[in-house]
Amino acid sequence: MPQITGAASLGFSHYTLYEALPRLASIGFRKVEISSFNSYCFHFNYGSPSPEELKAMLDELGLEAVSLNYYSRSYNAWEALEIQSFVQDWRRKLEQLSTVGIRMMTMSFGIRNDRSDQQLQIENAAKAFSLMGEIAKDYGVRMLLEVPHLYGIMNRPEMVLDVFDRLTSENVGALIDSSHWGIIGYDLDRFVSALGSRLWHIHLRDSRGADTGDFLQKLELTPGTGTVDFAQMAEILDRYRYQGEVFLDFEYRDMGLPQIMKEYFNGLRHLQSCGWTLPDGIRLDDVR
Repeated sequence: MPQITGAASLGFSHYTLYEALPRLASIGFRKVEISSFNSYCFHFNYGSPSPEELKAMLDELGLEAVSLNYYSRSYNAWEALEIQSFVQDWRRKLEQLSTVGIRMMTMSFGIRNDRSDQQLQIENAAKAFSLMGEIAKDYGVRMLLEVPHLYGIMNRPEMVLDVFDRLTSENVGALIDSSHWGIIGYDLDRFVSALGSRLWHIHLRDSRGADTGDFLQKLELTPGTGTVDFAQMAEILDRYRYQGEVFLDFEYRDMGLPQIMKEYFNGLRHLQSCGWTLPDGIRLDDVR
């Protein structure tokens, strides 16, 4: 059965890393993903903590930061000049990762829209990702695309595969999020097969509802409270002998810390009942 390997800090999106990381460690996780965006969940933007402070915190807690789920801002994929801005933004962040020891980072270029020049936008996205992939290689960092993503230019598998066909860098891989799969409803078996060795990372959380295209989908649910078929996902990943990272990407806002912890335990129990193997040392009781 597939192995859960770590958890993201996104579950504590309205709290600091100083509150999030000790709680993930108390559950028993040893691998973490740091989440940091432009409008909320400011876990590793530019300020507190500094790269040196983050490394010290991780070392003290015995944690390894495997990846950074990072989002700077939206880019107009139909404007070629945006590629330069995108590369500058992500390159600046790369310079901080070596201090912490983070070896993977997400990137995104282009927001979902209904313009008539979708093919041009796909071409520009592929150019941007290829450039960033080669730059990141010099830093020893692998770049990830979370795909398909309901809010991005690549919101369907065929768009994703089109971009991967156009990539000129081998240093770019795919991240599949179960909550987006649950709503889009694409053929996961076929998509995993098509990605092959480009699939490097998995995010686990629940969702429900249809793709309304309005950025209001229910994507932030604890496993067991939505409609995602986690047992089927486990079976498919097993079939293709997936050996990459699998992280809980739970996300909670406007929720107290005790309730967040309960959600983690409930989600872990549900995933275990669906056939997922938990990391050694995980506790499922209500620790603080």
